[in-house]
Amino acid sequence: MTNRIFKKYTDMKPQSIITIFIIGLVAFSCGQKPEGVEGKKARLKEAEAELKELQSEISTLMEEITAEDPDFAKPVDNSTLITTLAAKKSHFEHKIQVRGNVESRTNVFVSSEMMGQLTSVSIREGQYVKKGQVLATIDSDNLDKTIDELTNQLEFATTIFEKRDRLWKKNIGTEIDYLQAKNNKESLEKQLATLETQLAKTEIKAPFSGVIEQVPVKQGEIIQPGAPVAFLVSNADMYISAEVSERYVGKFKKGDATQVTLPSLGEEFSSVITSVGNVINPASRTFTIELRLPKVDSYLKTNLIAQILLTDYTSEEAIVIPSRIIQEDLEGNFVYLVNGKKAKKVHVELGQSYDNHTEVLAGLTEGEVVVDKGNRTIGDGSLVSIKD
Repeated sequence: MTNRIFKKYTDMKPQSIITIFIIGLVAFSCGQKPEGVEGKKARLKEAEAELKELQSEISTLMEEITAEDPDFAKPVDNSTLITTLAAKKSHFEHKIQVRGNVESRTNVFVSSEMMGQLTSVSIREGQYVKKGQVLATIDSDNLDKTIDELTNQLEFATTIFEKRDRLWKKNIGTEIDYLQAKNNKESLEKQLATLETQLAKTEIKAPFSGVIEQVPVKQGEIIQPGAPVAFLVSNADMYISAEVSERYVGKFKKGDATQVTLPSLGEEFSSVITSVGNVINPASRTFTIELRLPKVDSYLKTNLIAQILLTDYTSEEAIVIPSRIIQEDLEGNFVYLVNGKKAKKVHVELGQSYDNHTEVLAGLTEGEVVVDKGNRTIGDGSLVSIKD
């Protein structure tokens, strides 16, 4: 009998075995014809004896099976294995990324201020020039002749004025003669000064020290006022300029720290905002910010593209959780908390999200245990077990 039961019930749990035998006995008893009270009492004693024998045999089988299979007698665990994290307050920052360009205030086209023929162009591309160095000259023959003529006239007018002045001091002559001589002298002096200024403009000079990037003219050409003669580049005053959407007005100020990346160079460095524009561009709906550029030779290239990371929101005591554990239903966003051995759905109000983390404004308090891994496989009230 032992072999028969062992073969039939070794794959069943002990509680199931007992239940089956009891049901069998009850069914067997109910299937017998009534024999009166005494008969029923006798049959009950027989059934109790059989049950006792079966329970003893079951106990023996359980011990033997458990010895060979330790997991046989363990209770079935219907809980879901999860990991958790504690809700706690921490520093949180939200950042935005904008694109900027490296620019310089000392990169200019040096132009002519007067019309004339270029008699010399004494520069070439790539040449370093100092402040005040002559880059090109314009024909000045007519000016030179006019200046010589005025110089002679001024010498004569000066002589006349000096004589009239001596006579006037001796009360000789009329006042009108004295004033006329003085006026002629001063007028010629002013005309001569104007011509000398024009003569100086025939020499086109470098306004600052730098490198000649372009020379768009040649000797012998006739140039007009404002025509570029050379493109002069200097690294003396370079910066980064960027356009920021008007939605961030008031979020940034002078002195704010930033992080800058120059993708083409694979370089990254920290900087600060040096200027925040006060005007919104009506076409792009943006305002301009400027950032300091370190004086590193590899950085000092005009029109380099820069990626700028700006902090537009900061909270020192924010409850922050991984964005991946936040779910959504018809009522809004929610997470699962661990309540004893069960999961509890809690709806939360969210703030800013950055770098795969999200600030929780309401719904969570510091110290609560939040379900992390496994949160997609459970529901409200699900049994859970926490993985060590």
